[in-house]
Amino acid sequence: MIKRLALLCCILLLPTIAAAEGTTNYGDFWVGGQLGVVFTPEQDVTVTVPGFFRATGSMKTDPGFSAGGIVGYNFCMPYRQPWERYFGVALDFQWNQFNHPGENFFPKIGGNQFALTFLGRLQYPFMGSERFSRGRIVPFLMFGPSIVWTNSDFSDIGGSSQTSTDFGIVAEVGVEFFVCPNLSIGPSFRYRHVWGPTFEEQGVKIDSSLNQFMVLGRLAWHF
Repeated sequence: MIKRLALLCCILLLPTIAAAEGTTNYGDFWVGGQLGVVFTPEQDVTVTVPGFFRATGSMKTDPGFSAGGIVGYNFCMPYRQPWERYFGVALDFQWNQFNHPGENFFPKIGGNQFALTFLGRLQYPFMGSERFSRGRIVPFLMFGPSIVWTNSDFSDIGGSSQTSTDFGIVAEVGVEFFVCPNLSIGPSFRYRHVWGPTFEEQGVKIDSSLNQFMVLGRLAWHF
């Protein structure tokens, strides 16, 4: 009797299970690479020698080359309701040059920055079709927290190479152009604020914060 009841329940639930599987949407993974240029306006730097003096000056940073990679996930494929196509997340890793030319009484300092950023994503696809089911043109906005590692070489002033780990915030706006259903290219503009870097060299403490502006070009493959 129990076996017959279980069999009857399976038969009754089978159409519901099949319908659910037919409408299940597992999302859209994508991975990309990017190249660009980083501009860091002159920033205020505070130099402190404990017990002696504290002074603030302006330090210049050269424009730098940038490269990185990104992996993302859009929560729903484009066959669902339109509003479900607007959201996603991404994890971004980026490297950029971070060199100071040695002006305004500051020494020449070479360095690099590395950043790992978790991004939320808002997007709005346009010109979708049966072939370009993700849309043909997709403007997007991404924003989120970042961990930034700044490595600076103080060897020109008799010091060593040091790394500062700091918190940052990132916002990016751009547009994707799908050249084929799975491949997109596009420009973007990224802003990053960093609460740091902070170094201590030969008893001298150096504090700063950065506002950085980046122009990027990205190539991405959508699975």
